[in-house]
Amino acid sequence: MFAVLFTLLVVVAISYYYRFRRSRRRLYELAAKLPGPFDLPLIGSIHVAFRRDPSEMLDYLVQHLHNLTTPLRAWLGPFLFIVIDQPEHLAIVLNSQDCIKRASVYKFVGLEKGVFNAAPDLWRKLRKQLNPSFAVPALKSFVPTFNEKADLLVKNLECMVGEKPFDILYQASEYMLATSAINSLGLDMDDDSNYKQRYLKNAEQMFTLVMNRILKVWLYPDFIYKLTSSYREEMNRRDMFQGVSKRVFSMRKEARQKSSKSATTAERDETNARRPQLFIDKLEDIANKTGILDEDGVIQNLDTFIFASNDTTSAAVAITVLMLAMHPDVQERLFQEVINTVPGSYIDYDDLSKLAYLEMVIKEAIRLFPIVPAVARLCEKEFQVGDFIIPVNAQIGIPVIKINRNKEVWGEKSEQFDPENFSAENCAKRHPYAYLSFSGGIRNCIGIKYAMIAIKIGLIKLIKSYTLSTELSLADLKFHYSIVMRISNGLVSLERRETQVSHS
Repeated sequence: MFAVLFTLLVVVAISYYYRFRRSRRRLYELAAKLPGPFDLPLIGSIHVAFRRDPSEMLDYLVQHLHNLTTPLRAWLGPFLFIVIDQPEHLAIVLNSQDCIKRASVYKFVGLEKGVFNAAPDLWRKLRKQLNPSFAVPALKSFVPTFNEKADLLVKNLECMVGEKPFDILYQASEYMLATSAINSLGLDMDDDSNYKQRYLKNAEQMFTLVMNRILKVWLYPDFIYKLTSSYREEMNRRDMFQGVSKRVFSMRKEARQKSSKSATTAERDETNARRPQLFIDKLEDIANKTGILDEDGVIQNLDTFIFASNDTTSAAVAITVLMLAMHPDVQERLFQEVINTVPGSYIDYDDLSKLAYLEMVIKEAIRLFPIVPAVARLCEKEFQVGDFIIPVNAQIGIPVIKINRNKEVWGEKSEQFDPENFSAENCAKRHPYAYLSFSGGIRNCIGIKYAMIAIKIGLIKLIKSYTLSTELSLADLKFHYSIVMRISNGLVSLERRETQVSHS
């Protein structure tokens, strides 16, 4: 009896596998025409991730950065990934309406109703509605908060002057989280520093769990992942991650009911005019007027904004500080630009466009160390790129860190730090898709300008107050990867700076 049942199961499994392969015949035909690494049955190329955590995997890929030719085929279990890194090919992919959808692995990130991870139809509607939240009037309204919290960042670093080297990422994260909470929720997290610390640690650990799952194809099926301790830990951490948005959303409901009774329309308008244009106001307005967001959608977009504006920008500040500490000549040139352009303590929105070298420094830092080292899209309609055809349901991998260090574009010194890479003259010579630290094309980062303002104001305040130094070199740096990329050993030292304006 057992033998009969076993034989029947084998026959059913083979039949199912045959129909599965046959339904994807075109996918396999086109994939076979692309070069790729050695694939094992069923698991494909995922064997390279065995016994490697996300950071070790990133180290492994960086080591082989210049040896990988593209387009490159790689199977992650049943998922076909086609890696593309040529600028002219990327321009086609990233501007195609058929490649707007995030790759399948992004479902593990969650936040499917948020503008970052939403399906194409919802994303288009959200993007159109949210664009005014990142237009100049809104951005200008955030500047006072950035100034206030950047001043607090400088003050909080006083205790580190003359002390042993430390990783400034934590302080940068506190600065960004404080500004994000005010600009999105109207909540000043500096009133509860313990909660702020717990939030930052929790978010990092939650997304590390997500990244570990992405690298382990055997954990892709939900029914298997739910049996693991990682699943239970991730769910607990998600509850805390969303806790602050849910709490504020609930409090606002109660506050609106009270204010509608006690305050006149003129009083409410005057109050709103004095504060930043809060992200939650816009989301609630979208939910009430368009119906494309429910309460959970509002909360997911708030969490998306807080996470994206905190993790990415704080990592960019920390990496730029580290590069300045490593390169004293760059630091001194930037210092002179800053004090000659912004001699006062308050940084106005219009001041930022005058600091050309500052922007060059930031862009070069995140060229070498892109905050998101790789992105992926799903091809929903077959189309041609160069000499090859991308099949339907192929996942298109875009290795940002490889693109940003391509020696054919950036020269033999592509892995060295040189802000002159972003001089106006050098930028004019390059293909616009040779640099993708903020992605590109139709679904580029909606918060690019917001992020740059936050980064610039934080760095200006730091460079005016402190001299940065480090004993590290580029070769010493080690990666930590948890959705966003960070440097795990980026230690710097601080000394107070005596501000003297150069007249040279």
